[in-house]
Amino acid sequence: MRFSIFPPLTTTLALQLFQVMRLGAAVLTGVLLAKSGLSTTEIGSWEMLLYIGTTFSFFWVNGLLQGIAPTYSKLGDEARKVFIFNQFLLFCGISLALFFLLVLGEKWLSPMLTGQQEVPYFKLFCGYLLLHLPSFPVEYIYLLQQRPRQIVVWGVFVFGCHLMALFVPIWFGYGLYGGVLALIVLGGVKLWWTLTLVIRHGRFVLDIKLLVRYLVFCAPLMLSSVVSNVMLLFDNWLVGWHFRDAAIFAIYRYGAREFPLATALVSALGTAVIPRLAVSPAAGFAETKAKVRQLMHLLFPVTMALMCTSRWLFPLVFNPDFVASAALFNIYLLTLASRVLLPASIVLSKGDSRSIFRISLVEMGVKLVLGYFFIQWWGLPGLAWSVVLSYWVEKLGLVYILEYKHGVRTSSWLDLRWYFGYVLALFSVYWLYSA
Repeated sequence: MRFSIFPPLTTTLALQLFQVMRLGAAVLTGVLLAKSGLSTTEIGSWEMLLYIGTTFSFFWVNGLLQGIAPTYSKLGDEARKVFIFNQFLLFCGISLALFFLLVLGEKWLSPMLTGQQEVPYFKLFCGYLLLHLPSFPVEYIYLLQQRPRQIVVWGVFVFGCHLMALFVPIWFGYGLYGGVLALIVLGGVKLWWTLTLVIRHGRFVLDIKLLVRYLVFCAPLMLSSVVSNVMLLFDNWLVGWHFRDAAIFAIYRYGAREFPLATALVSALGTAVIPRLAVSPAAGFAETKAKVRQLMHLLFPVTMALMCTSRWLFPLVFNPDFVASAALFNIYLLTLASRVLLPASIVLSKGDSRSIFRISLVEMGVKLVLGYFFIQWWGLPGLAWSVVLSYWVEKLGLVYILEYKHGVRTSSWLDLRWYFGYVLALFSVYWLYSA
């Protein structure tokens, strides 16, 4: 009998590790940029590029990814191979259309979204998006094929190479221009990897009916992501137009982020439990309840410790220019209270993607109103509080859908005693140490 202190590498754990690597790379990118010698204005330009790329890709990428597992699980073996090819073809087609839209519309998109007449290296970054976006389904293909080791290997490769591609040219004096060029090369390598995977496991048959069925199922999810993206767009636009300062925009972007470990672990768990919830609801509820409880035992204490130390960590980890970001970050840490709830995964397992879209519309309305008034009254902290409150609207709305439409009791998938205890502790720590 083998004994190991490490848990077995399941697909759930592999996805969690992948998401930790993804968000860890995002945080490390921010740290290295702050330490690179680039000015706050230059860092703000990079953040604007990311913001523009996210604005035009998040909604359809996220919606299509969410639909992969439910669609794939209902197909036969041969149809699954055809589906792998067709969803890759769809990602490539949308990426190409997006590339032309951004390149041809640069002169009016940049001022509209950022308040700046132009953003440096815009066209180069569009080339990177063209090659980069079709590689997003790779970890989902590995998930559906129950290949957790490959998920981890893919994550190590992608995020390790991303950091090297961006920062090695900067360290050698080529600036952001060299970094974006290196990312284009990396995007080509990732596209080649994805194509190799599709050739190996897919079947090159164009199936319009399958694509239409996939798109019909994903449409409410994409619309829901559009709503989420509108809220992100609105917040970034509001900061850009309210302050008209790239340095303040950078301070906002560095502070306006959730605890990466929490986001990674919870989102990966939410994705991994959907197949189990769809096939065996009772067992899926029990598994979700147990794993969410485990995450709460880890994430709430770490988040509270981070909340107490962030005002000293931000100047140390980044640089003194970003000390103002710490107060924003502490407010965003409060989103953990709603983040650990997974009603969307259960609703999605029921095939009820329309309810997710309807609730997201309500969330958007609340967010836009609160964001507009809160930034007028309390500046950047007010904008952060509008995010915290709107997240609660989404989660409580989906809980209501589960309770009264699908007859799913919240206590069947959430340990309420531990949850309310941790939420009370989290908000108490914020008011004592951060407010």
